[in-house]
Amino acid sequence: MYHFHANVFAHPFRCTWDEAAAALDSLPRMILEPDGSWIWSGGEAHRRWQIDGHLYDFEDRLHRVELHGTCPPEMFDKLLRCIGWPVTQLSFELVREGRQLGESGFREAVSRS
Repeated sequence: MYHFHANVFAHPFRCTWDEAAAALDSLPRMILEPDGSWIWSGGEAHRRWQIDGHLYDFEDRLHRVELHGTCPPEMFDKLLRCIGWPVTQLSFELVREGRQLGESGFREAVSRS
């Protein structure tokens, strides 16, 4: 399981806020609000997970995505696909630590927490 509170950036994202919102909204058990805040949850009783997030835009493009929660790596991958991964290279800011990491460093850091 990954445990995280992070901001996700791309330079630039190739998708718009609306495209990211539509992709997220297509995920099962996703609750997406018009302001870009969302909750996605799943799992079985012994392995429940939930991610809270928010989409931010700037100049008609997706600017960043805030993520907070716990989930298995395969669900994290499904989430990232909604914002253009793996075609779009992402960077991750660990909010509490104030550190910027690439994808592999981020995955290592959040799998240990």
